[in-house]
Amino acid sequence: MIEQLKNELNHIAIIMDGNRRWATEHNLPKIMGHTEAGKNVKQIVKAAQNRNIKYLTIWALSTENLKERSQEELKHLFSLFEKLADEIDASTKNNLRIGTIGDLSKLPASTQKKLNDIAEKTHHHTGLTLTLAINYGGRDELVRTIKKIIDNNTPVDKITEELVANFLDTANMPDPELFIRTGGDHRLSGFLPWQSTYAEIFFTPTQWPAFSEKDLDAAIEWFRLQKRNHGK
Repeated sequence: MIEQLKNELNHIAIIMDGNRRWATEHNLPKIMGHTEAGKNVKQIVKAAQNRNIKYLTIWALSTENLKERSQEELKHLFSLFEKLADEIDASTKNNLRIGTIGDLSKLPASTQKKLNDIAEKTHHHTGLTLTLAINYGGRDELVRTIKKIIDNNTPVDKITEELVANFLDTANMPDPELFIRTGGDHRLSGFLPWQSTYAEIFFTPTQWPAFSEKDLDAAIEWFRLQKRNHGK
Protein backbone atom coordinates (compact mmCIF):
# COMPACT_ATOMS: atom_id res chain seq x y z
CA MET A 1 0.00 0.00 0.00
CA ILE A 2 2.85 2.40 0.81
CA GLU A 3 4.30 1.89 -2.66
CA GLN A 4 0.94 2.60 -4.28
CA LEU A 5 0.66 5.91 -2.43
CA LYS A 6 3.76 7.19 -4.22
CA ASN A 7 1.96 7.77 -7.54
CA GLU A 8 3.25 11.01 -8.99
CA LEU A 9 0.57 13.48 -10.03
CA ASN A 10 1.57 16.40 -12.22
CA HIS A 11 -1.32 16.74 -14.67
CA ILE A 12 -5.08 16.51 -14.11
CA ALA A 13 -7.53 16.64 -17.03
CA ILE A 14 -11.18 17.38 -16.35
CA ILE A 15 -14.34 16.90 -18.39
CA MET A 16 -16.59 19.35 -16.57
CA ASP A 17 -19.98 17.87 -17.40
CA GLY A 18 -23.43 18.47 -15.93
CA ASN A 19 -23.66 22.26 -16.15
CA ARG A 20 -27.03 22.44 -17.87
CA ARG A 21 -28.54 19.67 -15.75
CA TRP A 22 -27.37 21.47 -12.62
CA ALA A 23 -29.14 24.64 -13.79
CA THR A 24 -32.35 22.78 -14.57
CA GLU A 25 -32.34 21.12 -11.15
CA HIS A 26 -31.96 24.58 -9.58
CA ASN A 27 -34.79 26.07 -11.68
CA LEU A 28 -32.39 28.30 -13.59
CA PRO A 29 -31.92 28.93 -17.32
CA LYS A 30 -29.50 26.37 -18.77
CA ILE A 31 -26.93 29.01 -19.66
CA MET A 32 -26.65 29.89 -15.98
CA GLY A 33 -25.13 26.47 -15.47
CA HIS A 34 -22.22 27.63 -17.59
CA THR A 35 -21.92 30.82 -15.53
CA GLU A 36 -21.64 28.78 -12.35
CA ALA A 37 -19.24 26.42 -14.11
CA GLY A 38 -16.97 29.34 -14.91
CA LYS A 39 -16.97 30.44 -11.28
CA ASN A 40 -16.08 26.92 -10.22
CA VAL A 41 -13.17 26.75 -12.66
CA LYS A 42 -11.53 29.55 -10.69
CA GLN A 43 -12.10 27.73 -7.39
CA ILE A 44 -10.66 24.45 -8.66
CA VAL A 45 -7.70 26.25 -10.22
CA LYS A 46 -6.89 27.73 -6.80
CA ALA A 47 -7.31 24.32 -5.20
CA ALA A 48 -4.97 22.73 -7.77
CA GLN A 49 -2.38 25.45 -7.14
CA ASN A 50 -2.57 24.82 -3.39
CA ARG A 51 -1.98 21.12 -4.02
CA ASN A 52 1.09 21.76 -6.19
CA ILE A 53 -0.48 20.38 -9.38
CA LYS A 54 1.62 21.58 -12.31
CA TYR A 55 -0.88 21.14 -15.16
CA LEU A 56 -4.67 21.38 -15.24
CA THR A 57 -6.49 20.84 -18.54
CA ILE A 58 -10.22 21.54 -18.67
CA TRP A 59 -12.55 20.72 -21.56
CA ALA A 60 -14.59 23.88 -22.00
CA LEU A 61 -16.15 23.35 -25.46
CA SER A 62 -16.08 20.36 -27.79
CA THR A 63 -16.17 20.37 -31.58
CA GLU A 64 -19.61 18.76 -31.31
CA ASN A 65 -20.81 21.49 -28.93
CA LEU A 66 -19.82 24.16 -31.43
CA LYS A 67 -21.92 22.47 -34.11
CA GLU A 68 -24.94 21.50 -32.05
CA ARG A 69 -25.51 24.14 -29.36
CA SER A 70 -27.71 27.19 -29.91
CA GLN A 71 -26.19 30.50 -30.88
CA GLU A 72 -27.46 31.99 -27.62
CA GLU A 73 -25.62 29.36 -25.58
CA LEU A 74 -22.44 29.66 -27.64
CA LYS A 75 -22.46 33.44 -27.38
CA HIS A 76 -22.72 33.12 -23.60
CA LEU A 77 -19.84 30.64 -23.52
CA PHE A 78 -17.64 32.89 -25.64
CA SER A 79 -18.33 35.79 -23.27
CA LEU A 80 -17.34 33.60 -20.32
CA PHE A 81 -14.05 32.67 -22.00
CA GLU A 82 -13.29 36.35 -22.60
CA LYS A 83 -14.24 37.25 -19.02
CA LEU A 84 -11.95 34.55 -17.66
CA ALA A 85 -9.07 35.86 -19.77
CA ASP A 86 -9.71 39.40 -18.50
CA GLU A 87 -9.78 38.26 -14.88
CA ILE A 88 -6.51 36.37 -15.25
CA ASP A 89 -4.98 39.38 -16.99
CA ALA A 90 -6.01 41.61 -14.09
CA SER A 91 -4.41 39.32 -11.51
CA THR A 92 -1.14 37.92 -12.80
CA LYS A 93 0.48 37.77 -9.35
CA ASN A 94 -0.58 34.12 -8.98
CA ASN A 95 2.01 33.09 -11.59
CA LEU A 96 -0.67 31.19 -13.52
CA ARG A 97 0.15 30.27 -17.10
CA ILE A 98 -2.82 29.86 -19.42
CA GLY A 99 -3.04 28.24 -22.81
CA THR A 100 -5.53 26.57 -25.13
CA ILE A 101 -5.85 23.46 -27.23
CA GLY A 102 -8.33 22.90 -30.03
CA ASP A 103 -9.19 24.77 -33.22
CA LEU A 104 -9.66 28.39 -32.16
CA SER A 105 -10.01 29.54 -35.76
CA LYS A 106 -13.77 28.89 -35.68
CA LEU A 107 -14.35 31.14 -32.66
CA PRO A 108 -15.28 34.84 -32.84
CA ALA A 109 -12.29 37.06 -33.56
CA SER A 110 -12.63 38.86 -30.21
CA THR A 111 -12.55 35.56 -28.31
CA GLN A 112 -9.53 34.36 -30.26
CA LYS A 113 -7.70 37.59 -29.51
CA LYS A 114 -8.45 37.47 -25.78
CA LEU A 115 -7.27 33.89 -25.46
CA ASN A 116 -4.17 34.38 -27.60
CA ASP A 117 -3.24 37.58 -25.78
CA ILE A 118 -3.46 36.03 -22.32
CA ALA A 119 -1.47 33.01 -23.48
CA GLU A 120 1.24 35.34 -24.73
CA LYS A 121 1.23 37.46 -21.55
CA THR A 122 1.54 34.45 -19.25
CA HIS A 123 3.76 32.13 -21.28
CA HIS A 124 6.79 32.98 -19.10
CA HIS A 125 5.00 32.17 -15.84
CA THR A 126 6.23 29.15 -13.93
CA GLY A 127 3.22 28.23 -11.82
CA LEU A 128 0.24 26.07 -12.68
CA THR A 129 -0.39 25.69 -16.41
CA LEU A 130 -4.14 25.98 -17.03
CA THR A 131 -5.09 24.72 -20.47
CA LEU A 132 -8.58 25.35 -21.82
CA ALA A 133 -9.72 22.85 -24.44
CA ILE A 134 -11.98 24.97 -26.66
CA ASN A 135 -13.52 23.67 -29.88
CA TYR A 136 -11.52 20.56 -29.09
CA GLY A 137 -12.21 17.02 -30.27
CA GLY A 138 -9.82 14.12 -30.09
CA ARG A 139 -10.44 12.97 -33.65
CA ASP A 140 -10.16 16.53 -34.91
CA GLU A 141 -6.83 16.89 -33.11
CA LEU A 142 -5.48 13.71 -34.71
CA VAL A 143 -6.62 14.81 -38.18
CA ARG A 144 -4.96 18.20 -37.72
CA THR A 145 -1.83 16.46 -36.42
CA ILE A 146 -1.64 14.20 -39.48
CA LYS A 147 -2.00 17.22 -41.76
CA LYS A 148 0.83 19.03 -39.94
CA ILE A 149 3.10 16.00 -40.27
CA ILE A 150 2.35 15.81 -44.00
CA ASP A 151 2.91 19.55 -44.43
CA ASN A 152 6.26 19.08 -42.69
CA ASN A 153 7.30 16.60 -45.41
CA THR A 154 8.27 14.06 -42.78
CA PRO A 155 9.53 10.78 -44.31
CA VAL A 156 7.34 7.83 -43.37
CA ASP A 157 10.19 5.96 -41.71
CA LYS A 158 10.79 8.96 -39.43
CA ILE A 159 7.27 8.96 -38.00
CA THR A 160 7.45 7.75 -34.41
CA GLU A 161 5.25 8.06 -31.35
CA GLU A 162 7.54 10.81 -30.11
CA LEU A 163 7.24 12.72 -33.36
CA VAL A 164 3.44 12.46 -33.38
CA ALA A 165 3.33 13.71 -29.79
CA ASN A 166 5.36 16.75 -30.82
CA PHE A 167 2.72 17.69 -33.39
CA LEU A 168 -0.26 17.30 -31.04
CA ASP A 169 -1.97 20.30 -29.46
CA THR A 170 -0.41 19.21 -26.17
CA ALA A 171 3.20 19.24 -27.36
CA ASN A 172 5.56 20.23 -24.52
CA MET A 173 3.05 19.05 -21.92
CA PRO A 174 3.18 15.77 -19.99
CA ASP A 175 0.31 13.36 -20.48
CA PRO A 176 -2.33 13.54 -17.74
CA GLU A 177 -2.03 10.95 -15.01
CA LEU A 178 -5.58 11.56 -13.75
CA PHE A 179 -8.78 12.16 -15.70
CA ILE A 180 -11.86 13.40 -13.87
CA ARG A 181 -15.31 13.39 -15.43
CA THR A 182 -18.14 15.00 -13.51
CA GLY A 183 -21.85 14.63 -14.16
CA GLY A 184 -22.29 10.86 -13.99
CA ASP A 185 -21.42 9.67 -17.50
CA HIS A 186 -18.76 6.98 -17.82
CA ARG A 187 -16.96 7.83 -21.05
CA LEU A 188 -14.18 10.09 -22.31
CA SER A 189 -16.14 11.35 -25.35
CA GLY A 190 -12.97 11.84 -27.38
CA PHE A 191 -11.07 13.95 -24.87
CA LEU A 192 -7.30 13.59 -25.32
CA PRO A 193 -7.43 10.05 -26.81
CA TRP A 194 -3.71 9.86 -27.55
CA GLN A 195 -2.70 11.34 -24.22
CA SER A 196 -5.05 9.24 -22.07
CA THR A 197 -3.37 5.87 -22.72
CA TYR A 198 -2.12 5.42 -19.15
CA ALA A 199 -4.37 7.86 -17.32
CA GLU A 200 -6.44 6.76 -14.35
CA ILE A 201 -10.08 7.72 -14.95
CA PHE A 202 -12.22 8.94 -12.06
CA PHE A 203 -15.96 9.25 -12.68
CA THR A 204 -18.21 11.12 -10.27
CA PRO A 205 -21.97 11.81 -10.36
CA THR A 206 -21.34 15.29 -8.96
CA GLN A 207 -22.15 17.92 -11.56
CA TRP A 208 -19.40 20.36 -12.34
CA PRO A 209 -20.89 23.51 -10.72
CA ALA A 210 -21.11 21.55 -7.46
CA PHE A 211 -17.66 19.92 -7.74
CA SER A 212 -15.71 21.13 -4.70
CA GLU A 213 -12.21 21.03 -3.26
CA LYS A 214 -13.38 18.06 -1.21
CA ASP A 215 -14.37 16.26 -4.41
CA LEU A 216 -11.00 17.09 -5.93
CA ASP A 217 -9.25 15.66 -2.89
CA ALA A 218 -11.34 12.49 -3.14
CA ALA A 219 -10.26 12.04 -6.77
CA ILE A 220 -6.61 12.64 -5.90
CA GLU A 221 -6.77 10.21 -2.96
CA TRP A 222 -8.36 7.58 -5.23
CA PHE A 223 -5.58 8.14 -7.76
CA ARG A 224 -2.89 7.70 -5.12
CA LEU A 225 -4.29 4.27 -4.31
CA GLN A 226 -4.22 2.94 -7.87
CA LYS A 227 -1.64 0.41 -9.00
CA ARG A 228 0.04 1.89 -12.06
CA ASN A 229 1.99 -0.73 -14.02
CA HIS A 230 2.52 1.08 -17.35
CA GLY A 231 2.66 -2.24 -19.16
CA LYS A 232 5.11 -3.84 -16.71
